[in-house]
Amino acid sequence: METEFRVTRRPAPPGVCRLALAGQVDMETSDALAEALGGALLEEPAPELLTVDCAALDFCGSAGLNELLRARQIALAAGIGFRLASPSPQVVRLLEVTEADTVFDIELTDPRRFEGTAC
Repeated sequence: METEFRVTRRPAPPGVCRLALAGQVDMETSDALAEALGGALLEEPAPELLTVDCAALDFCGSAGLNELLRARQIALAAGIGFRLASPSPQVVRLLEVTEADTVFDIELTDPRRFEGTAC
């Protein structure tokens, strides 16, 4: 069974590349995530900031988290900012459990959207 995963480019201010992730990132789809992130980081001219919108990401497993961490390292080494935006509740939980929330720059567009969610 194939897992559905999509990456789309969203409008962003000059110097910012904004990728929106949707669906599920697991071992089957992590290569597609790596390719999208790598492509965004290798653009000419390079973006000043890569923002990865995770609002529509239903599931992110360890393989997806590893690709996000790897892209963050590459971005920072190249002087490019790296930010996760609007993580879904499952992604928030993954980041908290793994303590990756202490590593990533996370943009919560509406923190109230998580009120009432269970840990």
